[in-house]
Amino acid sequence: MEVTKKFAEYVVNASLEDFPPEAIVAAKAAIIDCLGCALAGSKEPLADVLANYLADLGGKPAATVIGRGFKTSAPEAGLINGAMSHALDYDDITFITKTHPSAVLIPAALPVAEEVGASGRDMLLAYLVGFEVACAVGDAISPAYFDDLGWHPTGPLGALGASAAAARLLGLDTEQTAMAISLGASQSSGLRQNFGTMTKPFHAGHACKSGITAAKLVQGGFTAGTDALEGRFGFMRAFSGGNDYDPEKAAASLGNRCFMIESGIEIKKYPCCGSAHLALDATTALQHQEALDAANIERIEVRVDFDPPRSLIHSRPREGLEGKFSMQYCLAAELLDGRVGMSTFTDEQVMRPEAQELIPKIEMKRHAGFEGQTSWTEAYNEVEIHLKDGRVLTQRADRATTGSLRGATSEEVRTKFLDTAAVALTQEKTAATLAMLDNLEDIGPVGPLADLLGG
Repeated sequence: MEVTKKFAEYVVNASLEDFPPEAIVAAKAAIIDCLGCALAGSKEPLADVLANYLADLGGKPAATVIGRGFKTSAPEAGLINGAMSHALDYDDITFITKTHPSAVLIPAALPVAEEVGASGRDMLLAYLVGFEVACAVGDAISPAYFDDLGWHPTGPLGALGASAAAARLLGLDTEQTAMAISLGASQSSGLRQNFGTMTKPFHAGHACKSGITAAKLVQGGFTAGTDALEGRFGFMRAFSGGNDYDPEKAAASLGNRCFMIESGIEIKKYPCCGSAHLALDATTALQHQEALDAANIERIEVRVDFDPPRSLIHSRPREGLEGKFSMQYCLAAELLDGRVGMSTFTDEQVMRPEAQELIPKIEMKRHAGFEGQTSWTEAYNEVEIHLKDGRVLTQRADRATTGSLRGATSEEVRTKFLDTAAVALTQEKTAATLAMLDNLEDIGPVGPLADLLGG
């Protein structure tokens, strides 16, 4: 089977009517959430560095840089907007691929749509198509690419999805789209060893830029293979470690499964690594049951549904970005402050004496029920707090019912957007932006939306 070409046929022929109404609702919520995260991320130090870099490069002012008030070329806008969307690690997750899909797909679709004058409806469809492409590939390869080999799947799978989204918006034909996906595949990367630094969100930006670059190069006559997904030396074999991958399963999924519903989008409650969220929910529940004084804590055992540390690689963080990937700091902050929010992850907060004193008391290990787990919906974490007065407090948080990573309600998404967008936009611009996003499939060219997002 010519798998990459099957993917290309799907991208070219898909229509918004192919998707159930609930998929459209979920996609719009994801777009709202992602753009809010990008606006908040636009004031992070990472954004300053990238903005200065782009200023040195120059380039055609074709696409808006979110929250920064200037335009650049579409690929470079994708780079900075993607990185800013992921800068706070507050953006959404889909568990079937263990990726942050929207932080790549929205910053890929928006600048291309702005440049070519595409409508909100076109951009929404491009996002959905890119999401389904990335999920179909990720679902058909071994999880070893994430759990064992060290890849950050947002980078590799994101590049495929971004290539598909950009190809759709540029109106590429089937042959061109297959080449764009193949060229995107050759640019796929991202290493977990860089978690806790600016390079982690750069993975999203790089994937976004790679997808736009791939589609635009192919549009201009650049060539690539048309079998880079399934080939002997292709994407699926390379990123699965050469073991467990099924190209035909991936191709068969497109149009027959709807990953936007099956896997869904999980809106983050906390601006830190998703692997810490269940434990944070359990800790919060314990705090609601009993006022906990950090000074009275002897030790804490966190039992998780994975082999530690996974993405939580900083057991003794020394700066804010490392704190986002530290189970120990996340729980310490929750216990000390009663909340984990955007202000939690500064260098000063991580290094405060009371946090540094509590961090070594927190141990993370795999829970006994891990071996029997068959799907992410069965996942749970347990937090056991041993107090100096001899009492032991235990709380379990289940993935299926937790409030931290479940599909958020419309009101929750809007409330979060108002909070994140306020970092970069006035109240009036925030309201106007949200009104346009609420009616995304009905607006004309996305240029006015992009102008609002520019700040």
